[in-house]
Amino acid sequence: MKEYDAVVVGGGHNALVTAARLACKKWKVLVLERRGVLGGAASTAEIFPGCAVNVAAQDAGLFPASLAADLGLAAHGLEWVHPPALATSLTGGGGAITLWRDPARTRDEIARHSRNDAARFAAWADHLRTMARVLRVALDHPAPALHEMTTRERLRLLRPLIQAGRLGKRTVVELLRVAPLPARDLLDDWFESDALKGMLASTALAGSRHGPSAMAGAFRMLYHATEREPHGFRSSAFVKGGIGALSTALAAAARKHGAEVRTRAEVERILVEEDTATGVALADGEEIAARCVISGADPRRTFFRLVGAPRLGPEFNRQVANIQLCGTTAVLHLLLDGLPPLPDATERLAGHTLVAPTLDYLERAGDDAKYGRASARPHLDMVIPTLHDPTLAPVGRHVASIQIRYAPYHLREGGWQDDGTRDALLASVLTVLDDFLPGMRDRIVDQRLLTPLDLETELGLTGGDECHGQMGLEQMLFMRPIAGWARYATPVEGLFLCGSGCHPGGGVTGGSGRLAAGAILRARKQVARLS
Repeated sequence: MKEYDAVVVGGGHNALVTAARLACKKWKVLVLERRGVLGGAASTAEIFPGCAVNVAAQDAGLFPASLAADLGLAAHGLEWVHPPALATSLTGGGGAITLWRDPARTRDEIARHSRNDAARFAAWADHLRTMARVLRVALDHPAPALHEMTTRERLRLLRPLIQAGRLGKRTVVELLRVAPLPARDLLDDWFESDALKGMLASTALAGSRHGPSAMAGAFRMLYHATEREPHGFRSSAFVKGGIGALSTALAAAARKHGAEVRTRAEVERILVEEDTATGVALADGEEIAARCVISGADPRRTFFRLVGAPRLGPEFNRQVANIQLCGTTAVLHLLLDGLPPLPDATERLAGHTLVAPTLDYLERAGDDAKYGRASARPHLDMVIPTLHDPTLAPVGRHVASIQIRYAPYHLREGGWQDDGTRDALLASVLTVLDDFLPGMRDRIVDQRLLTPLDLETELGLTGGDECHGQMGLEQMLFMRPIAGWARYATPVEGLFLCGSGCHPGGGVTGGSGRLAAGAILRARKQVARLS
């Protein structure tokens, strides 16, 4: 068998970051992707004839510009798009509120709803930015190995602590106070406008099955503001050519340094001999040897399906089984023959378009999911990428992709395999669109709904969870994916994780892939020293 230094399972963006980083160090790397396109949830496919559609993820604002520069992605065609509108929240009755990248324009917009909120928003934006900077220090470094605090680990922990300290003791203390708060509590402290609070709280819903009154919503708001300037909302940026162009550029960067990337190559199992990973076996029977195996799949899929629970200890299996993998997001793709009749639609709809009119609206949407039902009045997050990249669809057509919350993977009655269940969710979404964006429904030429079950079967997201595990504080930092195993290594020697189920977490961040590559390189150096 041909042997590699590393075989990477899956072609998601984190897996490609790991492959590119290792290839830069002259490692012989092979990436194996089951589907015909790269990127996983952050892929672009021809869902409608002649259209390039972002399959699940829409926004790459959390992907660091510094990482893109380090890997030379611009030379491989990566081009960022920053539309003037960050987000427009539809308030009903044809009304809307827009947050712009221009602070003065945002202030004037908010003043139409509340002069008090308009006066405070600049201070809020600064507060959010400062808190996110402190959190970013923790996210940019490996999680502390609290179970084995050797002298080397203590020294390694000093760097992020010093960086956080430079931002000020009061700032660090404030972060510790704010992070566990519900989004509702944090926003009630700052603002009076229901429309503004609902809009800002929408960021807390990503990666969670709970509404804005649940604990740690503030943490998720900070998490989603840790990269590009959040402007009081969240870090946001789009990719020209669709979000899949990011994965294409990452694959090109890896190939430039000698890595091989294969699509339509499904890994059926990870080969293990004497508790050591030795390679992978593909679904077609081919076996590939490697000095280490790196999985970009979620932890439960990796350990229970690719490795096999019998090879792991009962306590470890129990912890993996208890990982909260419970997707609550569905995606509706629409092909449109024009834009909905909203004033200044070309500008206002170029970022995120939200149905999040109040905190109570979001709470009720979450309550449905809490009891195993798809939301009758869901929160919607729509992106129309053809407004900033018309090449994604034929002339005269637009593509809109809507993330729907909440649509729980586990339903109390029925299931997503039933046409009636799918039709009911689609009807709910279209009704909400009619109410908040009149005329939108008349523009629909074609549609495709992806339920959480579809996200599992088509993209390999266990439980339909796009973050490879819920983003609550109990599953973050040194507890991601599980306590004692937050440093990318696993109980199987030579097997590592690099997906969003690892620290720092979900979203199109590249962080798990970058930190995993660093951990793998350090492990190799340690083995070399011992030998």
